[in-house]
Order: sequence, then C-alpha cells, then structure tokens
Amino acid sequence: MSKKRTMKFKAETRRVLDLVIHSLYSNKDIFLRELVSNSSDAIDRLRYLALDDPDLLEEEYTPEILISIDKDANTLTVADNGIGMNDEDLKNNLGTVASSGTIKFLEEAATNAIQPELIGKFGVGFYSAFMVADTVTVHSRRAGEESGWIWVSGDTEGYTIQPAENLPVGTSITLQMKEDASEYLDNWKIESLVKHYSDFVSNPVFIRKEETDDDGSTQEKNSQINTGTPVWLRSPSDVDDAEYNTFYSHLTHDHAEPMDRFWYHGEGTIEFYSLVFIPASRGMDIMIPDRRPGLSLYARKVMIMERAESILPAYLHFIRGVVESPDVSLNVSREMLQQDRVLKTVNKVLTRKILDHLSEMLEQDREKYDKFFDLYGDFLKEGVYSDYERREDLASLLVFDTSNSEERRLLTDIVEKLPEDGSVYYLGGASLDELKRSPHLESAGDNEVLLLYGPVDLLALESLAEFKGRKFVNLASEANEKDLSKEDKQVRDKAEKEHAELIQSIKDILGDRVSGVRFSPRLRETPCILVAAQDDPGEMMKMMMRAMNQDAPETKRILELNPAHPMLASLETLSSSGEVSESFKDRVEMLLELARVLSGLKPDDPARFGRYVAELMG
Repeated sequence: MSKKRTMKFKAETRRVLDLVIHSLYSNKDIFLRELVSNSSDAIDRLRYLALDDPDLLEEEYTPEILISIDKDANTLTVADNGIGMNDEDLKNNLGTVASSGTIKFLEEAATNAIQPELIGKFGVGFYSAFMVADTVTVHSRRAGEESGWIWVSGDTEGYTIQPAENLPVGTSITLQMKEDASEYLDNWKIESLVKHYSDFVSNPVFIRKEETDDDGSTQEKNSQINTGTPVWLRSPSDVDDAEYNTFYSHLTHDHAEPMDRFWYHGEGTIEFYSLVFIPASRGMDIMIPDRRPGLSLYARKVMIMERAESILPAYLHFIRGVVESPDVSLNVSREMLQQDRVLKTVNKVLTRKILDHLSEMLEQDREKYDKFFDLYGDFLKEGVYSDYERREDLASLLVFDTSNSEERRLLTDIVEKLPEDGSVYYLGGASLDELKRSPHLESAGDNEVLLLYGPVDLLALESLAEFKGRKFVNLASEANEKDLSKEDKQVRDKAEKEHAELIQSIKDILGDRVSGVRFSPRLRETPCILVAAQDDPGEMMKMMMRAMNQDAPETKRILELNPAHPMLASLETLSSSGEVSESFKDRVEMLLELARVLSGLKPDDPARFGRYVAELMG
C-alpha cells in the first residue's frame, strides 16, 4: 500500500477553481445540486457497468445518496454507493481538468460571452463545493477493487491522495464548511435545496437526522427527501388527477386545481417531455412586464433552470410546467442554457402543440374555452402582433363582442360568413356599453361590427390588417373612397356642391382644430362626428406609446357632417346672412364639441359646453 502523496494542481485547474469560487456561479446553493447530481450519475454508471459484470453489484443492492450533517465538526457529507473511484480516477476527475481548452471556455462563460456545453465533459461541478468549504475530503472505493482512497484539498494549490482500508464501495464527500456557510448545516435548509433542485433525481436522496419515535425516544434515521420518478416522464394513463394536482401545487405553490393541463412527448431528431398547466386564476404578477416565464427546464431529472425563457414565446408566459430533454445543451454552471437548435426546436414544436390543444378546447368545450379566454385572451392577442409566423393560428383562437350578438363571436366564424371581397368592420373604445351606443355604428348599416375595448384589441387587429382574405375596416376612421358605394358618393358630392360656402365658413372658424370638414353619407341619425384620417395611428395606440414613454404624434381629426340632418339647415340660415355672426361662431364651435362627445371624447371646454346646453334647455 503506497503512502500519502502531495500533488499540485496544474495552473489550468487552479484557474478553474478560482473562477468557480469567485465568478462562475451566482448562487452558492448550486453546490448541493452538483454533488447530488454527480452521486446520482455514479449510481447510474455502476448499474450500467453491472449489466456486463453483475459481480460489481452486491447482493440486494439498493441505490442510495445520503446527506449527513455534523454541526459539532462543522461538516456536511454527501455519500453514495455508486461506481466509486480509484487513485487514477481521483487524479483524473478531481485533480485535473480534462481539456487544455477548458480554461478559455470557463473564462468566457464567466463573462457570459459564450455558454459552452461542459457538463459531463469536464466535471467542473465538483469544484462548486469550494464555494462553501475550506477543505474537501473525498473517501472513495471503486466497485470491483479492494483498495479505497482518500483525496483531500484545502486550497487551490494542490491536494493529497492516500490509500485507505475498509471503505465501502462508492464515494463520500465531506465539506469542512466555511465560517459564512453555516446555514448549510441546517437540516431544513438542505431538505429545501434538494426539494427545489433535485426532487426528481431518479435515485433516492436521504438525510440523516434525529426523529422522535412514538414512545418519545429519539434516534437517528435516514429520511428520504426527494420524490423520485417525475410525473412528466410517465404516461398520462399511469398518472391520476390527484397526482397531477399535487405536482402542480408543488411546482407553483398554488393550492387550487389548474384549469387545464397538457402532456406531450416529442420524439425524432430532438426528444423532450413536457407537462404544462393553465392556472385557474391569474397570479398577482401576471402583468408585470419583466415577470419571468413559467416553464422549468430539466435534464436527466435535475432542474437546470427554474424559469427558462427560451422554451415558449413571451405571450405564453402565463403557462406553468416543466420540460425535460436529454438533448439540451448546457453551460458549465447549469444556470444559463445555450441558445442552440435544440431549444429552438423545442420552442417551435411545443408552441405548435399548445396552440393545437387550445384549438381542440375551443371546439370541444366552448364553456371552458370562454373561461380561459376571459383570463388569458389578451396574451393570445399579444401573440397576434408579436409572432408573425403564428399570427393566423392565434387569430383563429380569438373571440370578440359584436354589435349583432349578446355573446362573443369567434373571429373565424364572422369572417367566413362574409363574401370573399367583404370587409370586417371594427370599432375601438373604452367600454362595451360605450361602443354599443356609439354613433359610428351607423356607418356599418346591418353589418356585424367587432367591438374592441381590451387593452391590446386594436393592436392585435390592426397588426393583422386582414384575415382569411377579408380586410379590417375601422369605423372610427374616414371611409376609404373605394369602400363607398356609387349612391353614397353621389349624396356626398351633391351636399358638398350645395353647401360649399357653409363648409368653408366652418373650416375658417375651426382652423387647425380639425384636419378637415366634409359630409359623410354613412351617418343616418347622428348630426356630426369626428373620424381619424386613414394614416392616424388611433387613440389606443397613442395611449400605449405614451405609457411606454414614447412621443405620440399629434394628429387632428376630420369633422364629418350628416347632409340629411335638420341642423344643417339651421347652420345654413345663420351663415347666409353675409357677415359671420358671433351666434354662428358659437354654433360652429359647439358643433365641434358635440362631435367630440358623440365620438366618445371629452369636450375641449366642458364648462362652456355645459352652459351652452343649459341655455338651449332654458
């Protein structure tokens, strides 16, 4: 049996240790996840090798990862009965880094310049133990060998290796904790970390702690921490609703049952499992702009990211759940994932499957879908204007209130009933009641009008421009010349010819408060109204621009007059007297205020407008 040997870390390894301790990991808690993951890998490795050499396994072998705390000695130990290591393994796995290029990768990863795939190639997760430990001692014996070994390192300079007798097969890593790492000597802390990061590691993880028996006596026992096989890796036929709901509660800390769930196993060039939930209520943080998305990413049953941004588009961030893929590329710290073809494929496939699932819900359970849309419809609308590739699919999931129905109508149903060259009319406003009373509806006649009052309704519809070949027409904007019938054009042209001087007088009085004054054959009963020019972005868009601290363009509206309304004759009589009287000016200015009110806007001068109305009533 050889004696203790003192060996120096290579310069590259010393640099790795320095990076791991001071730069690479942003959260010290990660060390336990790394050690538990390594222990689980060692057990899996042993069972794999035992397929060809059954003698490697002891009789009635039971895999186990055991965590024990000794507060008096200030130590934390993570032990496993996996494959174990001999002296060469210890030198190769713990004493050196497997590639001369590792240091370059780690330096760039620490500065977020790149996110290299290193886990399982360089084994640097072990070094995270030095974030919390002054000294790390490893006892290990490789399966199939008689000799055991002890590896000790107390700094970044080097380590010692010496033989040891009577060690069990497997590896035990003991951390002599730093002064500022005493929190990791608490049972509750360790259990919570295992639950958080390693709950679904396939091999059982135990903690050694005192427990009280029924007779009041206390003794140390091994208590299992982790759950084991995750529900998302099991066939839905083998999992009941109670198990799914328990997992959902564990994942989200929401004790209400989810509204819906969806399981999918993707196979092909990329394999992944997914289990996603739609919460039955919107969380308090759902509308916070920088809210983190809701899917956790796992690899080999170990959580890599609690909230992975790359798995689903931002407009689906209300969905909670998990995705696991053995093909995902990871960086050395497992805290950031590489944006590569694997995640892009998962994003594309899973988003497609979720939208298909929502479409099935819409067709098979409209009542349930309506509840879903009440909660999350605005997010689908966000997707319409932010996801060009899928906007048609998202639009087919939209439902709207309309002028001709007491119930919301599916956009697809409305559009498909129109002729191929037909137009879909819409009107935006602050509330449904306001829109149903809007004079703008006169312009549509008997046609059905979409009533848009949600925060992103106008953005979604106007970003579409058309759907299934039918164009959208905003009733609050001036009519497109080609959308007017021959009869409408004749009525307008006749009125403009007969009342040309009146129109000019009104323009002179109102000046730049309006961008134009004209007659509208679309009005039936309403005397006047304000409409936006075709190039006007609209009030809703302006409000959103201002909310985002952007300068909204100052635009003037067009005053449209009803050529058949009796008020026109009254104005014509006042203007025909020659000189423009004060009474005529007052009438014209109140005409503009009336148009503002009828258009759902406030008067420019509410007090003056109120006095004018009171005088008329007197």
